Amino acid sequence: MAVSDLLPLPFPVPPYALHVAASLALAAAAHFLHVPSLLLYAVHTYIHPDAVPSTGPRAVLRPPGSAPPSGNRGAAGPPASDGSAQLYRLRLSHATLASRPHFAGFHLSLLLPLAVLPPALLLPPPRSPAAPLAPLLPLAFLFVALLRQVALASPPRPAHLVASLAALLAATVLSSSPFAGSVASLAALPAWRFARAFWLGTDQPRTGLAVLASSAPARLLLHLAVLVSSAASILQCCGFVDGPELEVKLLAAVAGLQLLASRAAVQMYLNEAVFCWYQRLHANRAPDTEYGRAKVFLHNHHLCAAATQFVAPPLLVLSLLALWWVQGKNFFEGVEGLDWLVGWSVAMKEAALLAARWVVAVWSAVTVGTLVGYKRGWLFVL
Repeated sequence: MAVSDLLPLPFPVPPYALHVAASLALAAAAHFLHVPSLLLYAVHTYIHPDAVPSTGPRAVLRPPGSAPPSGNRGAAGPPASDGSAQLYRLRLSHATLASRPHFAGFHLSLLLPLAVLPPALLLPPPRSPAAPLAPLLPLAFLFVALLRQVALASPPRPAHLVASLAALLAATVLSSSPFAGSVASLAALPAWRFARAFWLGTDQPRTGLAVLASSAPARLLLHLAVLVSSAASILQCCGFVDGPELEVKLLAAVAGLQLLASRAAVQMYLNEAVFCWYQRLHANRAPDTEYGRAKVFLHNHHLCAAATQFVAPPLLVLSLLALWWVQGKNFFEGVEGLDWLVGWSVAMKEAALLAARWVVAVWSAVTVGTLVGYKRGWLFVL
């Protein structure tokens, strides 16, 4: 039953106006309530207080019980020790996240699917040529965001670019679809980062550091994200999934678990800097604090860029599945002058499902392969 039948209006309303109004209302509510920032709310980040001379500006944050430097400039200070090296732990909030670079990309990566996909999936389908193309908006933005993280990062990372091109070639050859291969190849770098987060989040290095310990729900989500995505890829490759509807539900469950585990992955990304800082601090008699200081600063500075890489692949899968769903409603059948788009709609529907399948497959293969490398000692967290 249409909404106009339940609530009769004195003036005619275009059928697509309800979708536009719902999307704008969701976007405005999510933006002003800072809903995307809630994913990382209260996640712990770390800062290293810079050592400044007595003639320069004094540090705002100091270790507890420490006194400001004395006015005697000629007296030599005490030698550096392990006890003087400290980190400060802060809880993330929307104001803290908004001050980080690439926050707009992270904010829009969550805002666009949240605003566009629910109206396209839940509201009655209007007879409008633009309605079946609504999921393409978050899909295109997530694709460009991942491509920018891989190829346009500053400074450039040749190893990441080579790995993504190799994944592009392999996925294109195996899937026989340039569209599916290009979309799936962008999941290689986020999967590699997730594997590092999984390795630290499940306490595989056996460091005994309390700061690296994650809660039981976080470890459960990390394990479920890897196990369910790997099982889904194996079932699809072996042909055990009967029907596209069951496959779509399975892929949606995988994407949901990956999205839930992204919070724990971001926390482990920040804890990785603490792990490296602690290693360099106690590796030699003379602690190497410069590398650890730079590591902590860079991980804190590029927090939103890493968070975008964690949330983009599952949101990309959900956008592709939404595109498959709305294209399956036969929007163009019976529409005068648009009957020729029926075949194009069917082709886009199949391409979207194929791309979602390959995004999950590439993500699972790279994640499991990276974890095997860490387990065998071929890779290290430095």
